[in-house]
Amino acid sequence: MELKSIYKNWFKNLTWSIILIISFLTGITLILLFVLKIINYSWLIGWVLGLTSFLVGIFISKKSVELLLKNENHFLFYFFFLLRIGAYATPLFIAFFNDNIIFDYRGVLIGLSPILLLPFTNHKVLNIKSY
Repeated sequence: MELKSIYKNWFKNLTWSIILIISFLTGITLILLFVLKIINYSWLIGWVLGLTSFLVGIFISKKSVELLLKNENHFLFYFFFLLRIGAYATPLFIAFFNDNIIFDYRGVLIGLSPILLLPFTNHKVLNIKSY
């Protein structure tokens, strides 16, 4: 029962469903390219790393807004902002500095691609109704 309610809630919200569909389609495309031996496994691992850091960034963003509305401590909000920037930048630094052995930077960039939707959908993802 609980899994069904999670499924309904995720796809009831149009923003989450768009993010999930984009992530799913990019994953399927990368897996297909890997099976056809056009790209190597480091693209897939980079995509997983980028997608994970995107989801961590969303979690940090949601938590910072909750704490800002609860405590009104703007320094904590700045801290979470810097933490989120670090969560987005760390996989890129890892991918650039390991010479594409484990993580390919292009896979990380593809995994981070849903970030481009955040300026348009951030208020819906965070469930902000009013400040």
